[in-house]
Amino acid sequence: MSTKLINAIRTFHSNEEGLEALQVVMIIAIAAMVMVACATLGQKAVTWMGQQWSTLQGTSISST
Repeated sequence: MSTKLINAIRTFHSNEEGLEALQVVMIIAIAAMVMVACATLGQKAVTWMGQQWSTLQGTSISST
Protein backbone atom coordinates (compact mmCIF):
# COMPACT_ATOMS: atom_id res chain seq x y z
CA MET A 1 0.00 0.00 0.00
CA SER A 2 2.69 2.51 0.95
CA THR A 3 4.76 1.67 -2.16
CA LYS A 4 1.77 2.43 -4.39
CA LEU A 5 1.23 5.71 -2.60
CA ILE A 6 4.87 6.72 -2.89
CA ASN A 7 4.90 5.83 -6.60
CA ALA A 8 1.70 7.82 -7.16
CA ILE A 9 3.22 10.84 -5.44
CA ARG A 10 6.41 10.55 -7.50
CA THR A 11 4.41 10.26 -10.72
CA PHE A 12 2.28 13.27 -9.78
CA HIS A 13 5.37 15.26 -8.79
CA SER A 14 7.20 14.56 -12.05
CA ASN A 15 4.11 15.20 -14.19
CA GLU A 16 4.08 18.80 -15.49
CA GLU A 17 0.29 18.78 -15.94
CA GLY A 18 -0.13 17.71 -12.33
CA LEU A 19 2.05 20.60 -11.22
CA GLU A 20 0.03 23.06 -13.27
CA ALA A 21 -3.21 21.69 -11.85
CA LEU A 22 -1.84 22.04 -8.33
CA GLN A 23 -0.83 25.64 -9.02
CA VAL A 24 -4.30 26.44 -10.35
CA VAL A 25 -5.93 24.93 -7.27
CA MET A 26 -3.61 26.92 -5.00
CA ILE A 27 -4.42 30.17 -6.83
CA ILE A 28 -8.15 29.48 -6.57
CA ALA A 29 -7.81 28.73 -2.84
CA ILE A 30 -5.88 31.94 -2.21
CA ALA A 31 -8.41 33.96 -4.22
CA ALA A 32 -11.26 32.42 -2.25
CA MET A 33 -9.57 33.32 1.05
CA VAL A 34 -9.07 36.92 -0.13
CA MET A 35 -12.72 37.15 -1.21
CA VAL A 36 -13.96 35.86 2.15
CA ALA A 37 -11.69 38.29 4.02
CA CYS A 38 -12.87 41.21 1.88
CA ALA A 39 -16.50 40.26 2.36
CA THR A 40 -16.10 40.03 6.13
CA LEU A 41 -13.97 43.13 6.63
CA GLY A 42 -15.84 45.01 3.91
CA GLN A 43 -19.14 44.57 5.71
CA LYS A 44 -17.61 45.85 8.93
CA ALA A 45 -16.17 48.87 7.11
CA VAL A 46 -19.53 49.68 5.52
CA THR A 47 -21.24 49.44 8.91
CA TRP A 48 -18.62 51.71 10.52
CA MET A 49 -18.88 54.26 7.71
CA GLY A 50 -22.68 54.24 8.02
CA GLN A 51 -22.42 54.95 11.74
CA GLN A 52 -19.97 57.79 11.14
CA TRP A 53 -22.23 59.27 8.45
CA SER A 54 -25.20 59.17 10.83
CA THR A 55 -23.10 60.96 13.45
CA LEU A 56 -22.02 63.63 10.97
CA GLN A 57 -25.58 64.29 9.79
CA GLY A 58 -26.55 65.47 13.25
CA THR A 59 -23.48 67.74 13.61
CA SER A 60 -23.31 71.33 12.40
CA ILE A 61 -20.09 71.92 10.48
CA SER A 62 -20.30 75.71 10.09
CA SER A 63 -18.60 77.81 12.77
CA THR A 64 -21.21 80.64 12.73
